Amino acid sequence: MSVLRPADPASPPEYARGDHPSTCVAVVGLGFSGAATAMHLMRQLPAGARLWLIDPEPRRARGLAYGTRCASHWLNVPAGRLGWEPDREDGFIGWLQRRYGAYGAADFVPRMLLGDYLADSLAAAERAAEARGVQVQTLVDAVRGLAALPDGAHELQLASGCRLRADRVVLTTGHLAPEAPRLKDAPPWGSPGLIDTPGSDASLSALPEEGDVLLLGSGLSAIDMLTWLQDRGHVGGVTMLSRRGLLPQPHRSLEARPRPGLQAAQVLAGARGLAGMLRAVRGWAAQAQTEGHDWRDVMANLRSCTPDLWQRLSLRERRQFLRHLQPWWDTHRHRVAPGIHGRLQASLRAGQVELHAGRLQSVLRRDDGMLDVAWRPRGAVSGALVHRRVAAIVNCTGPSARIGHAVHTPPGSLWASLQAEGRLSIDELGLGLRVDGAYRLLDRAGRPQPGLYYVGPMLKAQHWEAIAIPELRVHAKAATEQVMRGLRLDLKV
Repeated sequence: MSVLRPADPASPPEYARGDHPSTCVAVVGLGFSGAATAMHLMRQLPAGARLWLIDPEPRRARGLAYGTRCASHWLNVPAGRLGWEPDREDGFIGWLQRRYGAYGAADFVPRMLLGDYLADSLAAAERAAEARGVQVQTLVDAVRGLAALPDGAHELQLASGCRLRADRVVLTTGHLAPEAPRLKDAPPWGSPGLIDTPGSDASLSALPEEGDVLLLGSGLSAIDMLTWLQDRGHVGGVTMLSRRGLLPQPHRSLEARPRPGLQAAQVLAGARGLAGMLRAVRGWAAQAQTEGHDWRDVMANLRSCTPDLWQRLSLRERRQFLRHLQPWWDTHRHRVAPGIHGRLQASLRAGQVELHAGRLQSVLRRDDGMLDVAWRPRGAVSGALVHRRVAAIVNCTGPSARIGHAVHTPPGSLWASLQAEGRLSIDELGLGLRVDGAYRLLDRAGRPQPGLYYVGPMLKAQHWEAIAIPELRVHAKAATEQVMRGLRLDLKV
């Protein structure tokens, strides 16, 4: 494995050194989507080709989700379904059993283990590729800009100052940082006690070991933060505050494959509009219950046709879904492991954790460093506020897909550069960005950009169901096929 640290900015561009191979592909981002795309490319690139893997995080193939070091951050899908290849979903459980022996396909296991599996798989694929004569090099660096070259290739401008040339570029960056609520006269996020990036080690280490903590959000991100605090031995109460006060539903214990029954295509074939689809799904769930099935079977069978259903909705209906239905969709679709759910319920019963529905209204810092917070309970009349004093507030509202917001944070980011140049087509609803059928990024005018591809959760804008491994691994494989098809046409193979 060749891992290169940030290059000397004074060094000449890589492509100007006279060692440019016949084919060069760059993958930007090495979370799940990037690792899966890279492994497919390693199998298909011809001998003599070069593959650049670029990510500022030195721990490859983990990203935010699988880079956690907390043993209580569990996967929310049984281990038997999480192989990185679409046609080998048992790949992860096979790896677990070879390494540890004790795990079963229905087990929910720590997320860090999936990160280890992906890193091992990436290293093995790299060894096989290099044995075939494919040059694979990893750069621990960040891409700050992309310049289209006259021959259809791209020049990648790195944070270190180095420049690289690639015939094809696949952007596989994952979720964007969560958007912190803006409050008038409140201390700035990032100042002591206001944590807006809960996934970073620096932010976590700044949390006090004592004192009450307010978590904004009650979804999976908030539960991750709660379990981290508990594992750390935090002394003090924890309050979860979200607009509706909903918690993720639990998976079944000994989760099996979805039971057979009606298929979504049959149930929803005649459904028209959002209201019609909702009625059909509710009726399907009721019928499944009378036949001894579970509503989770209905949700599982919906996944294959969710992109089609989403694309059948008008822009107005999509807005209605996001405003009125998404919270209930999320809590039923993105479920929590049974063991973690049981632990959360025990904490609620013991009074160690409180759950509230409402909106944060104000944050004031006291002379002693504590924070006075106030929120308006859901449904309360104007002026009816709940007041609390806490040691810290953590923004656990979950990752954002609003590129229009992210282009400003941090300054100089790749997305900021592409946005400023008109090379992004951003979804009107703030869900992500648009690509064509070959996964090529569309520019502001809706035109596909030759040689520039995207795979990752921002495909949600077009597919809705595009943020979990079962869907992302399919997109990674399909995008790789499009990249290779374009390269073969270029090389007339």
